[in-house]
Amino acid sequence: KPESLGKNINTKDYHESSACYSPDGNTLYFVSNKPDGLGDHDIYMSTKDEKGKWGESKNLGPIINTMYSEEGVYMHPDGKTLYFSSQGHESMGGFDIFKSIYNESNGTWSKPVNIGYPVNTADDDVFFVISANGRHGYYTTTDDGFGLRDLQMVTFLGAEKPMVLNNEDNLLASVAAPVKEIVVAP
Repeated sequence: KPESLGKNINTKDYHESSACYSPDGNTLYFVSNKPDGLGDHDIYMSTKDEKGKWGESKNLGPIINTMYSEEGVYMHPDGKTLYFSSQGHESMGGFDIFKSIYNESNGTWSKPVNIGYPVNTADDDVFFVISANGRHGYYTTTDDGFGLRDLQMVTFLGAEKPMVLNNEDNLLASVAAPVKEIVVAP
């Protein structure tokens, strides 16, 4: 049966639109338009105490939150990479998906980075989640779909591979039968 998370998370007069747990389940990241925010909707966090009660919520501050709206918060299973959508920062238009990494040693978030095109478009790209291995991401967009919002999947191929500028056969041949002169074509 669903239970309220309490007054430190849920408000009577404001809108809490999305939330996610940290991997250990002891921190809740959520979006609210409470009046103490920096913009329309901001990202907050609350930590669970020893009795299992959620503590007072804390705004993540101006590194994450802007004077515009933030939405669709998601903490990666690594426990330090936060994905969220924002109309602020360096948005391509509408909501774009950003990521920021928490530095545990000094307690700060890195400057949010736009994850870029083709995931982000000039339309609203929101509610991004990524698999634990970082290979697949899922999100909603309003860009040229079948309805108002469509679910998309993206596969990340990894870092771009360097162009092959020479042939490694010379290296292999030199092990079996040393080559006196190596000529490598550009």
